[in-house]
This record gives sequence, structure tokens and C-alpha cells, in this order.
Amino acid sequence: MLPEVRDRLVEIAKDFIDGLEVTVTIQDIRLTGSLANYNWSKYSDVDLHIIVDFSKIDEDTQLVKAFFDASRAKWNDTHDILLHGFEVEIYIENVEESHQSSGVYSVLHDKWIIEPVPQDVDIDFATARKKSDDIETRTNLIDHMISAGKYESSLRSIKKVKEKIRRMRRAGLSSAQKEFSAENIAFKILRRNGTLARLSQMNHSTYDKTMSMLDEKEEE
Repeated sequence: MLPEVRDRLVEIAKDFIDGLEVTVTIQDIRLTGSLANYNWSKYSDVDLHIIVDFSKIDEDTQLVKAFFDASRAKWNDTHDILLHGFEVEIYIENVEESHQSSGVYSVLHDKWIIEPVPQDVDIDFATARKKSDDIETRTNLIDHMISAGKYESSLRSIKKVKEKIRRMRRAGLSSAQKEFSAENIAFKILRRNGTLARLSQMNHSTYDKTMSMLDEKEEE
């Protein structure tokens, strides 16, 4: 890995950890996904995994996971960092968690943990595009619902779409194709074209509208 890229990734990871409200010791910082493999494309992201021992923070590791999930989601929604055109996406991983990837590079220790090998892979981009187009269409429909003032229905629809995206990617990574799967490629397309960020913003703004109360003058 280029020294300047490695230094910047370490800096980003440490800045994220330093911004948390709890003391966290970093076990490792790892690059995974297609950029740590031979299947990278213009849709690839810098999947930066910060390895932490959840049990050293609290015995309730599920609570710790929920805290990290919320913190990283907020960070990823707030920041738009590009390294040579590839977006940086942060993940927090428990030290005991097994990561499904055929390429894993330790950024912190500057060495391969799982070194990828070249292989012939037939990526089904047509299916991936079909899946991402379906999500984009549903997102556009929700936008129309919001414009029509159907806020509660919109929130329910946003939740369903986000759950569908999570299930889709989980199914892809659990399949034999793993990161090469059409489901995972579709997820990357949605992240790269801004659909995921758009859904999050729609969710936040619509929630605010459902909770807001207008005074009599504003209603007029």
C-alpha cells in the first residue's frame, strides 16, 4: 500500500475513534472488499474496518454493537471523503467477528492477513443493475409520497426499503460469490450513486415533519 494512502487511512480511523464518547483501543485497521481484491471497479469503496474488542467496553456486546452502528452511520452520512476517487466507508468490527472476504489487508500493520489470488469471476452486472434500479424506483415513489404529505406512510416505506437493502447485501455476502455477488454489487451501485444517502436524508426530514407542530398563523 502506498505510504501516503496508508497514513491517511490510519488518520481517518483514529479521528473517528477519538470523536466517540467512550475510550476505545484499536486492535487493527483493515481494508477489505473489492479494493483489497482483483474485482475492483468504479463502484468500489474503501471499506475501512476498525477492529475493536467489544467485551472490553461493556459486557453487553450487543449494546456496544448498537452504539458503534449508530456512530458509524452518522459519520458515514456526515462525511464524503474520497481517496483517489474512491469513497471511504467506515465499519466497526468486533475482534471475534469472522469477516467474509477473500482479501483482507492490515492497514495498521502494513501487511496482508488474507492475500487475494487472481481468479476468473463472472460478475452479473445486468442482475446487479436490475436490483439497484428497483430500489431507485421505490425511492423515487417514496419521494412523491413525501411531496403529497403522506409522511407516516413514507416513513414505513423507507424502513421497508432499507431493510430490503440490508437483507439483499447480507444474502449476497453469505452466498458462494460473496463480494462478487450481484446483490453486493447492487449495494455498491446504490451507495455510489447517492441512493443510500438520499434514503437516510428522506428518513430524517420526514420524521422531523411528522413530529413538528404548526401554530395557527403557520397553518393559515
